[in-house]
Amino acid sequence: MIKKMLLLGLITSYIISCASPDKFVINGEIKGKDSGKIRLMKFADGNWVAEDSATITKGKFQLKGKADLPELRVIAMGPQETVAQFFAENGTITLQAYADSLDKTVIKGSKSNDDFKIYQQELMSLSKEAQGMQQRYMSAQQSGDQEGMKKARIDYEAMTQNLSVYAKNFIREHKKSTVSPLIALMQFGQTITASEIDTLIAFLDPSVHASLYVGELKKIADKKRAADTGSMAPDFTLPTPDGSTFTLSSTRGKYVMIDFWAAWCQPCRRENPNVVALYGKYKDKGFDIVGVSLDREKEAWVKAIADDQLVWHQVSELKFWQSEIAQKYGVTSIPATFLLNKEGKIIAKNLRGEELAKKLEELMGK
Repeated sequence: MIKKMLLLGLITSYIISCASPDKFVINGEIKGKDSGKIRLMKFADGNWVAEDSATITKGKFQLKGKADLPELRVIAMGPQETVAQFFAENGTITLQAYADSLDKTVIKGSKSNDDFKIYQQELMSLSKEAQGMQQRYMSAQQSGDQEGMKKARIDYEAMTQNLSVYAKNFIREHKKSTVSPLIALMQFGQTITASEIDTLIAFLDPSVHASLYVGELKKIADKKRAADTGSMAPDFTLPTPDGSTFTLSSTRGKYVMIDFWAAWCQPCRRENPNVVALYGKYKDKGFDIVGVSLDREKEAWVKAIADDQLVWHQVSELKFWQSEIAQKYGVTSIPATFLLNKEGKIIAKNLRGEELAKKLEELMGK
């Protein structure tokens, strides 16, 4: 009898140590790494911070954490060495990772991660397509093939539209999953208006309204309200490449496009030839551009300006995504543009390619 009670106690203790209603335990194995340190990272206050750490012993480890609602977690070994990215939810999670490949990670015990994996697989497929289009564009650019460049750009825009449609359908079918507001944040946070974000949140099941990602969507909506179509563009004064400063409001009396970009942003760089051509066409008719770079290194920023022949105003805090101006304008992805009228009021957002050309023709003629 005593032996049975002791055995029951051990089993109970084991169950409690593995999982509890308000915590999760990750029993992990990493192929290709027998020893070392490993960390569980979560997103908090705008940064990835350590939630737990463990020692890898014979390729195995255990990490613990807590998620009031399912949330994205990252497991990392070194400062930049991510070995797994997944949705964690309270309970027992088993994880098999590979030191040489993030794509091979297998997660069991998280329904939310099953949903996330479905989306990731489609995203990875489209990402490979995008890489192929980018290579086609660059090859055409190097050979001076304008038609090839145009075809690659059209294909890329179509692929982007396909991803947008897929994301919308996913959210529609998974409105009770916290994966959906994360996808909305990644896919639409920059492109939709504050009122559209409000509508999106209202569509989601109330059970996910307290999630981290709905909170981030609300923050973006609040910022967008301050820089939405019909609002006065927030003024700013920022450093220029030559060390002086430039103030946005000095452009009053002209139609102005604020262009958030960066040297490292390939979609921005692909769009630059189009913007250069439109600037050349309309600069003498009262059109101006203010480029706001989200670069970190001045040398890369200045080189990109010269390489792409960007002859309009250029400013940057050189703070990457910590740019206070980008945050003030609610910018969460680039390229991002804001078209202002002569009084400094925002009249259109995120116009590129043919849409930008049509709008400028409407405002200033052919």
